[in-house]
Amino acid sequence: MINFLVAFVLLLLECVAGEALYEIRGQIIISNDPGWQSRTVISANFGEYLGYAQQNGSFIIPNVKPGSYIVEVLHPNFLIAPVRVEISSKTSGRIRARKVDYVQPNEVVLVKYPLMFRVGEKTNFFEKRETWHVSDILRSPMVPMLVLPIFFMLILPKLKDMQDPDTKKEIEDASKMMSNPQMPDMSDMLTSLFGGTKKPKKSITSSGSSSRGRR
Repeated sequence: MINFLVAFVLLLLECVAGEALYEIRGQIIISNDPGWQSRTVISANFGEYLGYAQQNGSFIIPNVKPGSYIVEVLHPNFLIAPVRVEISSKTSGRIRARKVDYVQPNEVVLVKYPLMFRVGEKTNFFEKRETWHVSDILRSPMVPMLVLPIFFMLILPKLKDMQDPDTKKEIEDASKMMSNPQMPDMSDMLTSLFGGTKKPKKSITSSGSSSRGRR
């Protein structure tokens, strides 16, 4: 039994030793951060393989098995887009690189290999605090609700004075009729507004007295 286990372990070691290993190479360019090399780590598959940048910006991730890897450049002051690197075991370690698209993972956009990461400005990890301006008051939705009533209070009386005297008189009569607690007939009010003649009302008392006299 022990001999069988030893033979199995030796066979496994031979298989692992016989598998070809490759390197992922690339270049990083960061112009406005002196000494960034010491703070930069290149990660493949979220820390499964690691590499470090040289003084000239080049890097190597050694001893990588064939497969698909997401290569990221980790720096405390920069956010750099990752790249997917595919190492083929069927074509003698042919390496292909493409962009990582989490929204459309099936879309393939190839990039050049060896990899090239070019960084310009530092990433702002905090939002800028909002400041107060006078224009913020004008943009508020409450401003029209406050301004329009004042506008109507100031402008409508002037427009009323500019109207025709007859129309002005009719509007005043209508307002008096509306303020009267004994409201008139609606038809009479409409005829008075539009200049019509009032319908004569039948007198109930007169007709009643005449009928009594005949009896």
